[in-house]
Amino acid sequence: MSLGLGLAICLSGQPAIAAPAAQPTEARAAFEAGAKAYAAGDYDKALAQFERAMALRPSPKIHYNIGVCRQQLMLAARERGDVEAESLHAAAAVEAYKAYLRELPEAEDRVEVEATIRDLGGTPQFQLKAIPFPRADGTPVGREDAATSPAPVPAPPPVPVPDPAPVAPPGADARDSTSPQSRPAEVTPLFRGRVGVTFGLNGQPQVGTARLDGAVQGFAMGRLGGFVGARRRVYIGGAGLLAGAGVTANDKLALQMQAVLFDLEYAHPVGRARRVEIVGGGFLVGARETLRIRAEAQRPVCAAHSSSALVSQRGGAGAGGRVGLHVLLGARKNHEIGVRLSTAILGFGQGTAAAGCEPSFSQLDVPRARWLVLVDSGYSFRF
Repeated sequence: MSLGLGLAICLSGQPAIAAPAAQPTEARAAFEAGAKAYAAGDYDKALAQFERAMALRPSPKIHYNIGVCRQQLMLAARERGDVEAESLHAAAAVEAYKAYLRELPEAEDRVEVEATIRDLGGTPQFQLKAIPFPRADGTPVGREDAATSPAPVPAPPPVPVPDPAPVAPPGADARDSTSPQSRPAEVTPLFRGRVGVTFGLNGQPQVGTARLDGAVQGFAMGRLGGFVGARRRVYIGGAGLLAGAGVTANDKLALQMQAVLFDLEYAHPVGRARRVEIVGGGFLVGARETLRIRAEAQRPVCAAHSSSALVSQRGGAGAGGRVGLHVLLGARKNHEIGVRLSTAILGFGQGTAAAGCEPSFSQLDVPRARWLVLVDSGYSFRF
């Protein structure tokens, strides 16, 4: 959940503190100026006017409005790539929302505001609830002064998408709206990086199987990288891959591959919950391919490695592309379950082997350039 719930804005009465007669009027004027500036998209001016209204006549709900203005300024900083300003406004929004909940512990939207605080990277502070003893003049605690209560202003757009959300009709409280169009989209936190592991199958249709296992290989891949861009939707990282054929027959040689990948991906969130991402991207590959024996009876006259199991090896490189689907789990959406389909074209060198060693890649007719199809699924942790 995010904070597209609108600004429910009222000025709390403070009958226990005597105030100059002009103070409520000045506070109301500052508040209305802030509401007008917010509606016009001037969030700096709106913030200044709400802070002035707070100084003249404090109210828990003005804390809320200050938090909304800070959140809008955070989005603006994100759009222009100002990471420092984005972090500053996010922290200030968290403090404003905490102050709102601290001073109004029985707020009807407490759950939604706490979720927004978490999405912004903060931790909600739970407070004891105050008992509503009546004031000396008989006015119940929490009752707002209707004479000084200004009208609500339009709801802010859903976060983090900056497109404007449907606005509340004049005179209506947007936070009390139950229509589906007024429900906010959830916030996806801005993560800096990702670490994870995936497992899958690698199909190589051009590889024969008469004397060789390797047309289909299982593989494991470790991934590490970071998110960049104003919305942290671009991923740049690296991966290490180990692939090998399953044991099917001792009279065959095993084709294996080790590879290093350079990844570039873009993720587009879908749905109001923003817990599903459609992913597209590409990668560069540097690879090493080997032929290994399986049993003592297969051992050749010589081998290309001191282990006497490696018959031949060769290096190669290539490039590919992929599409995928990510599901984000957890309260902060930092647990990622992904499924991806990739395809790549690799080219390999002639290969090396000790003099007189056989069989070799050329003798087994393993193509030096070929097409691969990979399907994998795995888990990643975002931080």
